[in-house]
Formats: sequence, C-alpha cells, structure tokens
Amino acid sequence: MVLDNDAINKAARDRNVAIFFAAALRKQARLITSSVVLTEILRGSDRDTKLNHVLSSTRTVVEPVTEDLARAAGKLIGDAGFDSTEVVDALVAATAHMYADRAEAAGQQPDVLILTADATHLPGLAGDRKGVRVQNVKDIRSS
Repeated sequence: MVLDNDAINKAARDRNVAIFFAAALRKQARLITSSVVLTEILRGSDRDTKLNHVLSSTRTVVEPVTEDLARAAGKLIGDAGFDSTEVVDALVAATAHMYADRAEAAGQQPDVLILTADATHLPGLAGDRKGVRVQNVKDIRSS
C-alpha cells in the first residue's frame, strides 16, 4: 500500500483505518510512502507521536526521491495536465508505479493500492497503470 499524507494522518486518528493497516500488516503488506510526504506531516513536536507510531512498523518503507522518481512524477503531472502544485501527489503516484514495475520485473502480478483522501488528483496522476488502484481512505470501515 502506498500512502499519502492523508492516509497516514487518518491512521493516526481513526480507529477503523488503524485496524485496516494492522490487518494489512498481518497479511505481510508493506506500508510505503515517499520521503517528501514526511515533510507534509511531521512538525518536530508532540503532535508527531501518533504519526511516528504509524510509520514505525518494520514493514514501513519510506522511499527517497531519486532523480528517476522525480522525472517520472514530472511526466505524470504533464500527462494528467496538472500543474506543479500536485508535486507530492505525483511523487506518491510515481512511487506506486515503481512498485508495480518491480512486481512485473519479478514476474508477479502487480497489485498496488494507493490510499488517499484526495480522490480528485491521485486517480488522474495514477492514470490507467495496470496493477495500480486508488482508494479513498475515508471509505475504510472496520469489519
């Protein structure tokens, strides 16, 4: 699962989302985010405690923004017809594409879920990439 800032914030505040993440981790899912998302959510204060807890799983991966990832995100912005205000979302989408590409290269069927509260921009940025889907974190309910 690739997480944007809204998904991480919601997991820190919403029991249903926290339960959803815990269940995913039990199924060996990875929680993946872009390093730039940390800039959006962390403030170096007590408010970070719950956010850091969400990020503390051994199955959480914070992907650095490499030149290749930045170029891929820029292309997604251009392809979607958005402007540079969507940089962070584009990096989240590019990270999801990278994981889908890795799965295909390993001979696996890609299945990458992007969790977001931004149902307007991320679907456009994710495009129609096979194996990448976007879900609104607000739709998560406990089961």
